[in-house]
Amino acid sequence: MPEAPLYALDRVTDEADYAVVGPVDGRTRVTDTRLFPYSAICHIERDFGDGRLTGCSAFLIAPTTLLTAGHCIASPLRLRLGLPGQAKRIRIWPGRSAKNATPFGFQWAKSWRVHPDYVRSPRPEHDIGVIELSRPFSPSPGHFALRFAGDAELQRLRATRLLHVSGYPGDKPLGTQWEHAERLDRVARDRLFYSVDTCPGHSGSPVWSHSTTKGPPVVIAVHTSGPKPHSEGPWGCRSGVPLAPAGLFNSGRRLTQSVASLLHLNL
Repeated sequence: MPEAPLYALDRVTDEADYAVVGPVDGRTRVTDTRLFPYSAICHIERDFGDGRLTGCSAFLIAPTTLLTAGHCIASPLRLRLGLPGQAKRIRIWPGRSAKNATPFGFQWAKSWRVHPDYVRSPRPEHDIGVIELSRPFSPSPGHFALRFAGDAELQRLRATRLLHVSGYPGDKPLGTQWEHAERLDRVARDRLFYSVDTCPGHSGSPVWSHSTTKGPPVVIAVHTSGPKPHSEGPWGCRSGVPLAPAGLFNSGRRLTQSVASLLHLNL
């Protein structure tokens, strides 16, 4: 039976969630998601109107507020075709550790929104969104602090600290969280580029570092995308697709005060 057009469109959208693993796969599974900061990283499942739930990542920045990638809650291909692009339902699982395992339960989101320019122009600099909950989780998984780091601070971080990305890649068993840490490679006005390994499903994950050796983790970006994929799909993210050669980078939407204001974040 042929796929329904909108179902096929969602599938293509998932495949276009580019990312890169290589030249080696450095990702490791998070074995205890009850511990912060992994507890505050959420597996989210979106229904774009066909009843099918597909995965992405997000993270808590307050008891009832999460950040994620814009394309995790609004389908860019639907938007380009003039179709309703917003997710119809979103289910949130903080610290999910397996298909049916989470120390904090789950709940359905109350509301969600994307960067105000994303609907008109779903570009990388607009690829960020917010999810709101009706109530806090109990017990509390905690939440991240945000850092609107300037260029000089980011260059110091580049020289002295690693960037961490942890989330829910689709090439791994459902509901399992995976982390990798590597250096920051390049700073742009709206984006950060890094060699941290990710695969589709990792989009919406926090990009965090530590301001000091023992300091708490602070988020400086939202992971959104990778480079143009191999002809067979995202580099290193499924059987038969080679690991990426050196020189390809993943990227995230840099957190700035201006984007926080556009998203109406009251932190």
